[in-house]
Amino acid sequence: MSKERLIEVTPEVRQSIIDTFKRGHEGREPGPDELARLTDLWILDEITFREALAQGLDKGDEMIRDRITLKMRLLIFGGVQVDEPSRAELEAWYEKRRAQYDVPDLVSFIEVPFTGPDAEAESREVLKQIEDGSEPEDVRMRAHVFAQRPRHTLEPSFGKAFTDALGTLGKGQWRVLQSSVGWHIVRLDGFVPGRKVPLDEVGSQATATWKDERRRVLAITATRDLGKAYVIRRDTP
Repeated sequence: MSKERLIEVTPEVRQSIIDTFKRGHEGREPGPDELARLTDLWILDEITFREALAQGLDKGDEMIRDRITLKMRLLIFGGVQVDEPSRAELEAWYEKRRAQYDVPDLVSFIEVPFTGPDAEAESREVLKQIEDGSEPEDVRMRAHVFAQRPRHTLEPSFGKAFTDALGTLGKGQWRVLQSSVGWHIVRLDGFVPGRKVPLDEVGSQATATWKDERRRVLAITATRDLGKAYVIRRDTP
């Protein structure tokens, strides 16, 4: 077997994949599933690069590896033909991706956080002071203002129970709410309900995105087919 037809995920390659991931994730190592996906991507890139060299795409141009790989990838994509989706295909695809197209609830509010073992009692005491107009200056300094924030984007920071409760508050009312990270005094300043966007309203955009995704899937499949001509060995620690 020629060396050109062997693609080997060596310990050095595996470590390089891990190191690249760590640089982009604050030092965290990839989990087993993440590492498997990243290794698959490395193999696809290596297949693409090898095929580019086999077709002579590096001749007459002092290109670096990334440019050679991109040139081959463009050839693969250019050879992929994608038909128009049927209405049923597009509707099924759209329903799975509604969050990308529907207009979300928009929330504007002020929030003052409290943490520690006495957070609930402290927040309720400060709420009384706010209602009396006698809150300490440091309370105003600790306040965070959120303007026109999509409600679902608040869930990672505050939790679903908090964001759901926020949407039920009366405008201009101060309330004590518990979140996933502590207790808060909150005042709702604005709430604009979202709405579901029908497919016909974004039909052209949705169709273009569907075709782009389909083209990418077919291009990956074509690359994997090219990979059948290679022997692939994976390092397993």
